[in-house]
Parts: sequence; structure tokens; C-alpha cells
Amino acid sequence: MVYYRTVSAYDTIFDEAIGYYGLFRTSQAQGLGVSGSAVLSLAKRGKLLRIAHGLYRIDKYVPQPDGLDAYAIAVARVGEDAYLWGPSVLQAHRLCPTDPAKIYVATPSRFRGQLPQGVILKNGAKQRDIDFIEGIRAQTAGQAILSSQHIIMFDRLLEAVEAAKGKGLLNEVEAHNTLKELYRND
Repeated sequence: MVYYRTVSAYDTIFDEAIGYYGLFRTSQAQGLGVSGSAVLSLAKRGKLLRIAHGLYRIDKYVPQPDGLDAYAIAVARVGEDAYLWGPSVLQAHRLCPTDPAKIYVATPSRFRGQLPQGVILKNGAKQRDIDFIEGIRAQTAGQAILSSQHIIMFDRLLEAVEAAKGKGLLNEVEAHNTLKELYRND
């Protein structure tokens, strides 16, 4: 006798969400064949935690020791085209000290939803080069340094350029151009 194991809606969602900080969107679940009503049912049973409209986290997710979970949630709350911006990119890369109580997120589109305290949104931001920090969409290090000019002290930004160069986030030419732009705008 052959036994077949059916894959539950939760298992399907789990496999998708575990690769991105335990987060998933209802639209992703529907793309995997899990209906919106099945997602709501799982949320009512406590298997899923509702983060925002259409955004959930699986119940068995263990936060990562790198501390990037809050960044992933903030970016996911804003939308699929959102990305980590400015000082938050510098903090995530550990390039210079920033205010850890603030998470900066940018989006080229318009976001009208509610965000938790400490999440600062840049609506209509010009999307340039996008990078990824452990799977989270983000500005490149050079762009983040330049975006942080009126938020972070100049000396710290100079340190961030050197740290980014040391970590391989900026090559010699990019570091030189970033420094040149920093001095021009100071």
C-alpha cells in the first residue's frame, strides 16, 4: 500500500516564507495555490501573525541573530518596490553609528498606509542602483552614504566610506567619487 502525504497550505507558505525572515504576502500565497481564505483561516488559528494588510509572518519563525528582522519587516510593510534607505543601510552594513530607533525606507511609488513608530518613509524616492543586504532590498552603500548627508555627521560619513571600502562594498573609484560628492555637498 502506498501512502501519499498531502502538502498543507501552511507547509506551502512555510517553505516560501522561511527564506525571507518568515514573511510572505497573500499574493505570494495565492501564486502558490493557497487561497486568501486559507491564509485568513491560518491566521485565526494562530499559525500566522498578521503584520499589515496582506503581509504575514509564520508562527514558527525564529528571529535572526544579525538583527535585520526589523529592517525586513519595515521594507515589506511598505511594498514590493520598497528598499532600505540611507542611514539604515549604513547601520545594516555596520559602517558607522546611526540611531537604531529609526528605520528609513524608500519607495518610488506612493505609500499611504500606517507605519509603526520609528519607520521613516521617503515616498517617491528616485530608485537608482538597488542592492540586497541578506535578502533585503537596499540602496547601494555609496548611494546610502550620500543620502545620509543631512542626517549623519560628516565625520561619520567619511568613516563609512572607509569602512565600505574595507568591506568591499565600494571599490577605489566608487569610494573616490563618493568622497568627492560628499565634499562638494558639504
